[in-house]
Amino acid sequence: MKNLLKSNRFAVFIILTFLIYVMSNGEWCIPIFAWIYPILFLHMLSLNHTRKVYLIIGSIYAIGFVFQFEKAIGMDIKICIVVAFLVAFLKILPYIYWSKSKMRFQDTVIFASIMVSIEYIMYLVYPILGGLSDAYTQYQNLYLLQIVTVTGIYGITFLMYWTAAMVIWIWNNKSKKEYIRKYIFVYGSVIGLAFVYGVVMFHFVGNSDKSVRIAGVTVPISELLNNDKDVYSTFYTNTFTDENITNARNKLSSVADELFLKTELEAQAGAKIVFWSELNGAVLKQDEDMLLQRASDMAKQEEIYLIVSLLVKTPYEDLKENKTVAFNPQGELISEYFKHGRSIGELCQKGDGMLKSFDTEYGRIAPFICSDMAFLSKIQQAGRNNVDILIVPASDWKEMTLLAAKTAIVRGVENGSNIIRHTNNGMSIVSNVKGCVLAQTDYFQSDTKTLSAQVAMKGRFTLYSYIGNLFVYLCNLYLLGSFILPKIKRLILRSA
Repeated sequence: MKNLLKSNRFAVFIILTFLIYVMSNGEWCIPIFAWIYPILFLHMLSLNHTRKVYLIIGSIYAIGFVFQFEKAIGMDIKICIVVAFLVAFLKILPYIYWSKSKMRFQDTVIFASIMVSIEYIMYLVYPILGGLSDAYTQYQNLYLLQIVTVTGIYGITFLMYWTAAMVIWIWNNKSKKEYIRKYIFVYGSVIGLAFVYGVVMFHFVGNSDKSVRIAGVTVPISELLNNDKDVYSTFYTNTFTDENITNARNKLSSVADELFLKTELEAQAGAKIVFWSELNGAVLKQDEDMLLQRASDMAKQEEIYLIVSLLVKTPYEDLKENKTVAFNPQGELISEYFKHGRSIGELCQKGDGMLKSFDTEYGRIAPFICSDMAFLSKIQQAGRNNVDILIVPASDWKEMTLLAAKTAIVRGVENGSNIIRHTNNGMSIVSNVKGCVLAQTDYFQSDTKTLSAQVAMKGRFTLYSYIGNLFVYLCNLYLLGSFILPKIKRLILRSA
């Protein structure tokens, strides 16, 4: 009977852990749960020391991943399941180490360091997958968020998993009060320093009293690109007719007319910088020069900086051009940037990812397009080049838009840049260098599909822009030292 009760309690505990994990990230994110579920996983190992617990934790990771992200990442369900099991295989490794360790204080640090290394490996394999990290769930914890100016998101990852390991370690050693006291002091000192640093950075560094009005405009282009037979066949197939091309040109010309009208209205309302969201300037190659001339004339007429987002299709060529072209108030072309971070199945030319910033009287500005914001090494250029405002035209779908917005906010804090991200089919946001969301609008609830806001004109210095993922490399060195040095010592003792 006792075994049955224990079995039933363990089953209930597994179900509860699964539910908390599912709600720790993704569509139903409750940020505090991202701190809780690693504690529950580690406690599960304490309750049951058999190998089946690895299978249970791995299954929760894999099945939970599908629940969290299947709609958000836009993969075929079969591919998503494969990715889920690969992610689960990697993320279970720290728990296997923990169960086989002597559970010393240094093992809590090793546990967190292993997870940092795994998340970095996932980023290297597929950067957009790295955008699903639990660290992004803490984007509203503004004091904690400031640590990314030094460590990137991996500092948050480390603290989350170190905290989980420390909770279990303290519980297991609660009878050894004198033994654990000094280590609790070490842990508390690190957390305290992180908090103090966050307070200082949030309240005293990066304040700006000057701002500029920026507007992002969009039109409902997705329906036309995906479901209109003339436009779809011209842009995505080679079976179009001359009639399809003629009809597509006329329909896209109407879209451009609406975009220029919205641009003019925002300029007259006081916007000094106006940009179009991703894909909005859909155009055939033969009409591109005419559209760019209109953009040049509009920028000069309204005396604004105008950044047009284009999707340029050359008939019978598979790869399209997904790019931004910027004009100054004199109508001069000052920047052309091609999207670098292509999503799965996106048939567009790959840009070189090199920053195309330009100086204005409102600060230094640079455009990045949508999923480019997932590429840490590329966005670091913004910090190194003192970019004050990142303009991010984007195109989302409903389930992924909040994940993309979180990523953009964190990238801005890491690199000391203000962000304005305007998107089709999703949530558009403005955030400052501290990660505060200053304005937002929902495409699905907006009648104008426009985001207009005052954006700070001054960025701030961040160490992360220059040292990059040094924190990850230090974690890796610590792991190497922890695993290799004891073996070297044993070899020396044997040979002595």
